[in-house]
Amino acid sequence: MGFPPVLPGGSPYRSGEDPEREKRLELLNREYAGSPWLTALVNFTGFLAVFAGSFVAVILLISVGSGGQWWPYALILAVLVAAHAGLRMLRRHRREAGRGRA
Repeated sequence: MGFPPVLPGGSPYRSGEDPEREKRLELLNREYAGSPWLTALVNFTGFLAVFAGSFVAVILLISVGSGGQWWPYALILAVLVAAHAGLRMLRRHRREAGRGRA
């Protein structure tokens, strides 16, 4: 894989002149077509898993250290991570199914 055309030493071809590059771009467009909502959900759940999950993880560590009830926080963290992982797996499954049709 070469450098982008803007960088020195890049491909001497312009857009439309490199058939390999055009073929790769077309394949990428096909993979993402039809799933913008799914991609948005994956991005949003990833944000929630990191942002809210970090707060829940801190509260979980505090409650475990103090001997309080920790399982509700562990459950919240597990649900956040499971929702993100499940949506990522669904998106990957759809992409692989789309490749089989092409």
